[in-house]
Amino acid sequence: MKIDIRTEAAKYYDSNPDFLNDVPFYQKLISSPKISILELGCGTGRVTLSLVPYCQFIQGIDISPAMISICREKLVKAGIPQTRAQVIEADISDFDLDQTFDLIIAPFRVLQNLETDREVDGLFTCIHKHLSPNGTCILNVFRPFREPEELQKLWTTREESLDWEMPVEGGRIACYARRAGMDVEKLILYPELIYRRYEGEVLMEESLLKIVMRCYYPDTFERLIVEHGYAILNRWGGYEGEVYGQGPELVIQFREGS
Repeated sequence: MKIDIRTEAAKYYDSNPDFLNDVPFYQKLISSPKISILELGCGTGRVTLSLVPYCQFIQGIDISPAMISICREKLVKAGIPQTRAQVIEADISDFDLDQTFDLIIAPFRVLQNLETDREVDGLFTCIHKHLSPNGTCILNVFRPFREPEELQKLWTTREESLDWEMPVEGGRIACYARRAGMDVEKLILYPELIYRRYEGEVLMEESLLKIVMRCYYPDTFERLIVEHGYAILNRWGGYEGEVYGQGPELVIQFREGS
């Protein structure tokens, strides 16, 4: 059993004001209210709950028990029955639900959290196993704005930078980022997020979250999908219709290859 690295940070996740505006994008791509959806890396349910009214059923999975617990509480509070939405703890690179889905999604760069080739291959194997014959899958990553050589020079620093800050009752929550390390050969970034809760100017709590962000460029992201046996249907450079390779994100919709 893997250690849940998000145990302490999970409660701060929904405070982030800088989430991508991706929910309307996914809502528009749902072709029928009768489809079933599998969400990989559902977290605390930011996307999950937003898609419930648009589909017949949505299944979420996430490796973090802390995140799943928050998501379940939200589903119960919203009065959403298990016939419409369920979430379970599972590894997105190694799971078997014994059913298929019309649409599989992994919002907010979930793919990039997979550090090893084995995990990435496992994810695509699981997609194969759970995608219905006419189903599609959508994956996204951020588009690096630096070439690998320049990224290597600029990335690693122990200095903190403020990512975001949010006022809460009695104080504020601030999230700082630190560029702790980089695997140059595999282009894997190792950022650290430090969440701090203040009452006035008094620091009340601090939580450290160490994460993995594997970098993909436009051509390597496309190649990754094709080499795993899929046919690309659509490409976007973001959630506002940006051209692929020119916007802030890399978003690809694909299906099983012919």
